[in-house]
Amino acid sequence: MRRPAQLPPELADGGVFGLEDARRLGLTRGRLAAGDLSTPFRGSRMVVGTDRSIRHLALAYAARMPDRQFFSHATAALLNGVPLPTAVERDPRLDVSVFEGAPRPRVRGVVGHVLEPTRTTVLAAGRLRMTDAATTWCQLGARLGVDDLVAAGDFMVTGRDPVGGRAPMVRVTDLVAAAERHRGSSGVARLRIALPLIRYGPLSRRETRLRLVIVRAGLPEPEINHVVRDPRLGGWEPMIDLAYPRHRVGIEYEGDHHRDPRQFRADIRRYERLQDVGWSFVRVTAADLPEQGGDGASVALTRRIAARLESRGWRTR
Repeated sequence: MRRPAQLPPELADGGVFGLEDARRLGLTRGRLAAGDLSTPFRGSRMVVGTDRSIRHLALAYAARMPDRQFFSHATAALLNGVPLPTAVERDPRLDVSVFEGAPRPRVRGVVGHVLEPTRTTVLAAGRLRMTDAATTWCQLGARLGVDDLVAAGDFMVTGRDPVGGRAPMVRVTDLVAAAERHRGSSGVARLRIALPLIRYGPLSRRETRLRLVIVRAGLPEPEINHVVRDPRLGGWEPMIDLAYPRHRVGIEYEGDHHRDPRQFRADIRRYERLQDVGWSFVRVTAADLPEQGGDGASVALTRRIAARLESRGWRTR
């Protein structure tokens, strides 16, 4: 079997392209039907072997997207890196919206929505049009529980790299204003519960859930990303996920990357140095914060934290 002709670099580099661009560059109907190309959506092609990530699927749809359509809801959140529950992240369908008066998108692999213009702000990010962060967060209220809304909000107000100084995508006041505009919408009650729980600083969805479990157990709210400045550390200023500085108790979530041998050895040295200057740690894993049916594990975890605090002089009122 003869191999298909090489694609023009303009099309091959991105892995996805629209038929209009392909025809403009001279590709024939036969070339577009070759076995090295798949059809994620009518009007677009994807090079076989290209990662079917949310971004590639969105780019494939954007290549044939009418001007009045835009991405929204979970798709807009995921395109911005917002952490969502695993089931939502694995859903391959795209959320595509229009404003009232335009026909609802009805395409295989797409969930179509019709939105009110007064509640919605749309931005352009390269080749992708999508709702802004505040609008997107409010749309998630119809699908997510309170804890997941808090985690999404934490990410939005913190940004990808708060330590490096990168600006977050939204402020808490923006979320408050957007929630007010969405009065009467599905999920708005959950938005109102989540808003006062959103904090600047968490670097992962699990860290947010850990903080919420601690507070709901009646324990004091820990500081987020506490930087230890102790002259005995010789200028080294480590950051602790959640901390009670007064009692020198730190709580750290150990994700899978801590299993890496180099990271494991670095963790040992780090904890030993902090323990040498009086810190004590409760180390938390995914088993302590299961996605489903984890009440027993959460109770055991908060008892460990309470016991550690009490050993350092904390007393319940």
